[in-house]
Amino acid sequence: MKPSIFVAGTGQHSGKTLVSLGLVAVLRERGLAVSYMKPVGQRTVHFEGAVVDEDVALINQVFCSPVAPEHANPVTIPPGYTRRFLAEGRTSDDLLTKISASFEAVCQDAELVVVEGTGHAGVGAVIGLSNARVARLLGSAVIIVTGGGIGRPIDEFEANRALFEEQGAPVLGMISNKVLAKRLEEMSQAQIAWLSRRGYQLWGALPYEARLTEITVGQIAEETGAEIISGEENLERKIRDFIIGAAPCHRLLQFFAPGVMMITPGDRDDLVLAAISWEQAAAADGETGIAVCLTSEVEPDRNVRRLARSSQMPVIAVPGGTYDVAARLSNLVAKITARDTDKISTAQRLVASYVNVNGLLGRLQKC
Repeated sequence: MKPSIFVAGTGQHSGKTLVSLGLVAVLRERGLAVSYMKPVGQRTVHFEGAVVDEDVALINQVFCSPVAPEHANPVTIPPGYTRRFLAEGRTSDDLLTKISASFEAVCQDAELVVVEGTGHAGVGAVIGLSNARVARLLGSAVIIVTGGGIGRPIDEFEANRALFEEQGAPVLGMISNKVLAKRLEEMSQAQIAWLSRRGYQLWGALPYEARLTEITVGQIAEETGAEIISGEENLERKIRDFIIGAAPCHRLLQFFAPGVMMITPGDRDDLVLAAISWEQAAAADGETGIAVCLTSEVEPDRNVRRLARSSQMPVIAVPGGTYDVAARLSNLVAKITARDTDKISTAQRLVASYVNVNGLLGRLQKC
């Protein structure tokens, strides 16, 4: 088998895609023929005639990968799949065979394969495709991506490491992600001390980058099934913060800033008008504007809607009460897309600057 790195996580949104994308970029810059694979995918999109995980579509587009999408992501788990799998009494044998065949295709012209997992080590076990089992199947060496900090990341690393090694997949160490810059040195030294005593290595600690947490209005609308009231021209506007529109206008104005989305009931015409005025002033000054999310299934006055459309300020409507909608929006996670050129370059820079790629390559040669 060709050497492969299995990029695992301690849960969803740990930074697996960021690390995978960065590794592919850095290794290719060094002249290595590197391919990418995500054996099991969940969040799917239509891409080049196939239905594949969105991360496969992202990396295939960014690097113009010659690997067929269906080989880069041989197994997808759409809603209802697990229930049918269990009800039919199926086994994972055919799925494992499919993954093995795709891995051989991915390896054809590659010197090294970056394999991205799905969630924590046990995800997929219900259909016999846990990340740990898949890593063993491919003969991959595992790196576990954790969050920032000391206690919790190490606890999570240990739990995931145990399952990978129980399945026979070798674990090389970890990469910690979203580390506060002021704690980078302190945290790294503590993690290195703990890992080294157990024969593992900290391959990198990536500092927190606020821009990676930004999400566009369009992504928010897509994730929530929102109705677009106005501002179709500005759906790529990045949202950095959310505020609840509950205070009087004069008090709320002080919280408006570029990249803010105000969440407010649809009948608060006064607040929507205040937002429109702020948007128009920002446009006159050449600044980025704001956005509004209407709740409670109440529409603003038709004249207010007309003013919103003329201002081109993004206004969306999400069903539900203000509190529930605010909770949903605050839990949304900004995924990197092929259009996010700044996020892609940030991911590449972080891995190039903070991950010990030379040491990692050397370690892989010994596996």
